[in-house]
Amino acid sequence: MISDVPVDYAGYRPENYFGNYNGNITIEYALATSLNIPAVKILDQLTVPVFVDKLKQAQFSQIKKTGDQLGLSVILGGCDVKLEELTALYASFASQGRYAPLRWQQQDPLKYQRQLLSPTATYLVNQILTQLQRPDLPHNFQNSGHLPRIAWKTGTSYGRKDAWSIGYNKKYTVGVWVGNFSGEGVPELNGTDSATPLLFDIFNTIDYNSANDWFAAPPGLAQRSVCTATGLPANTFCQNRVLDAYLPGISPVAKCTHLKPVMVSENQQFAYCTTCLPESGYLQKWYPNYTPEILAFYEAEHIPYEKIPAHNPQCSRIFSEFAPVITAPTSNMEYLLERAEKQKLMLHCNTHNEVKQVYWYINDQLLQAVPVNQNLFFTPEKAGKYKISCLDDQGRNTDSYITVRFLD
Repeated sequence: MISDVPVDYAGYRPENYFGNYNGNITIEYALATSLNIPAVKILDQLTVPVFVDKLKQAQFSQIKKTGDQLGLSVILGGCDVKLEELTALYASFASQGRYAPLRWQQQDPLKYQRQLLSPTATYLVNQILTQLQRPDLPHNFQNSGHLPRIAWKTGTSYGRKDAWSIGYNKKYTVGVWVGNFSGEGVPELNGTDSATPLLFDIFNTIDYNSANDWFAAPPGLAQRSVCTATGLPANTFCQNRVLDAYLPGISPVAKCTHLKPVMVSENQQFAYCTTCLPESGYLQKWYPNYTPEILAFYEAEHIPYEKIPAHNPQCSRIFSEFAPVITAPTSNMEYLLERAEKQKLMLHCNTHNEVKQVYWYINDQLLQAVPVNQNLFFTPEKAGKYKISCLDDQGRNTDSYITVRFLD
């Protein structure tokens, strides 16, 4: 599972194509529906250099030149690439992860082959990209009986200058690009309705009556029982379980923690910790173990969820690990502002779900107290360094530092 919620990577805020968010989702769903934010999150975990190195091994010519300058946006197409380079890369998914340079004529010799990806990983991707319940299925094919059995992926470049669709089966890999050679964008251009219908027509022409032969699961792929809430190995409290494919020695082995036990008062108005737990008059209850970013998303979108009661107000202990997380402005960043425009900076934080109010300070001077998840704005009066502090109503504080410079 991965969260599809607003994120900020040092000022880089990726957005999904339709501008929506989905909360907790499976990586399978994220790939099948072409969600941008989960893709960036996964790349952040993998790291850009590891991903760029794979693209270099796949002979992406521009990546070889500028790979060291790329950031997280590369996963969303933030680099130049040729149609033949993409097609050759997708052909490796049809060849159990083996990459080979394109041959333009049948008599051309095979120069080399390289194991670019593992057979197990490519098989799992193939299964996902074969699904039909996805937004990039062309509208005129949704009720058609003439759908080729292929795995495919679409793409639309920034400014709608390019529409891509690349598909493959065991016999063929086909890459389609639609656009203007001048690079001029077209408002109606997109991979789903501009490139994929042509891709389907090509496969229906060259391979329509072929045997319905598909990729077989390779050795090294195993099955295990996982919790549907997290996709992790089921714990004793997990009630909803499914069998899921995994890679032994690679897939996470930590058990699911989507629930956590909390000691609460008998009327369930207050929660206790080990410091303030009374000798009697309490009970144990299980609550969803949401991350701070999911809690912030639920609050911002007014999505109902089961909340842990407020912590015992008479408890003397302060939980520093639950201090507010300042998400805006981005820490240790320099902000260039127009002085004449009196531009403002937004203050926002994620907090533990027991917090109701936070207090914002600028250079140790109180700016304003606001309800949780309410954005606050302030106007820097002068250039220089600013200390931004966020204190929650439980007494937990977080400091962040930024630099402001004016463009005179």
